Amino acid sequence: MFHYGYQRTIQQLDRFAKHADELHRTIDLLGGVINQLQQFPGSLVGQAKLELDSLRSKSHSFTVQLLDPDHVSRSTVFVTFVSTWIVRFVDPEKKHPSPLVK
Repeated sequence: MFHYGYQRTIQQLDRFAKHADELHRTIDLLGGVINQLQQFPGSLVGQAKLELDSLRSKSHSFTVQLLDPDHVSRSTVFVTFVSTWIVRFVDPEKKHPSPLVK
């Protein structure tokens, strides 16, 4: 999650939810012909259910990370450190954060 940041993680979590809803609709739509489709290996319904399970596990993983206060705190400290380092790197005087870069 560090390479995404929290805003990107929340956006990704929303995308997972939308994709899961689409998969539920697809599975429901194919519900009438499930018996015929399950006869074939790697059926469309089976693939959709596997993808839905994968989305659920990713969604739970992201949710756990976002709800853990210690993880959020450490991640925020890390992001602040990296941001300060980047600003100091481009500061001609190399003195950021004190004084502020102009």
